[in-house]
Amino acid sequence: MNFETIPCPVCTHTEHSPERIVSDRFRVLGERTYALVRCQKCKLVFLNPRPDVGSIGAFYDVPGYDPFGSAGEEPQTLSAKLYKKLRPLSIRKKAARVVAGLKPADRCLDVGCATGEFIVELKRRGLEADGCEPSAKAADYARDHYGLRVWTGGIESVPTHAGPYKLITMWHVLEHVHKLRDTLETARQLLAPRGKIAIAVPNPQSLDAKAYGDRWVGWDTPRHLYHFDPPVMLDLLIRAGFDPRSLGAVAFDAFYHSILSEPRGVAGLLRGGTRGMLSYASGVFGGPGSSELYLGIKRPT
Repeated sequence: MNFETIPCPVCTHTEHSPERIVSDRFRVLGERTYALVRCQKCKLVFLNPRPDVGSIGAFYDVPGYDPFGSAGEEPQTLSAKLYKKLRPLSIRKKAARVVAGLKPADRCLDVGCATGEFIVELKRRGLEADGCEPSAKAADYARDHYGLRVWTGGIESVPTHAGPYKLITMWHVLEHVHKLRDTLETARQLLAPRGKIAIAVPNPQSLDAKAYGDRWVGWDTPRHLYHFDPPVMLDLLIRAGFDPRSLGAVAFDAFYHSILSEPRGVAGLLRGGTRGMLSYASGVFGGPGSSELYLGIKRPT
């Protein structure tokens, strides 16, 4: 197990201040804790030190970590069952928010597509869509179950000739990638002129993040390598060659984050549901959402 100490992944500045110490909710390395720091220049919060690329897989291959939910297996917990019920509606709402301006047969790429349901929704709307997914199990499911074109790996696995795409989506992906700037640069290269990138990430300024503190599931150390305050995310998109804007809160993420931040069981589900409702209402009425959706339009070089 190797850990690496890094400069700021956005601006390469080497000075940072302590932000908080957080445990791994799955205790992969027992009681080890993980340090989040804030860059003194661009204000990005990031994990430092962090598991290197060769070590990070051990933190995903654990019982109970299943972000896919539909790879042919029935959910076992109350929260997982609720997530599976809400997921189809959530996918439809996500698609509706990012396809504006696209024409039938326009081409899209979903990065971190998991088992492919979002791609299926894009195709249902008359768009052409591909995906890439680091989990071989999830990628196989997307190909075998839905007949989708999905590359196994990150965005670097997508061949250049597969583009150009009019839309690239990253739903809770960017906080996981080791090569932050390279990922956005590759996305930019795969986009058509004035193509769009849509990125959803947890919001550390949300009501549920503040309520749960170090227990907030959105920290998810050490799998989440970065945490983006809204101004930091907008600045990152500008640096990466996009004209950015915020599209506001992501539907239902407030419930997902709040319920998973609680202990398992009916009582935790009820408390999380109540807290999630408050955070959801905040996002709906223009306050900070539990997760925020950002849109970047590719600038000419």
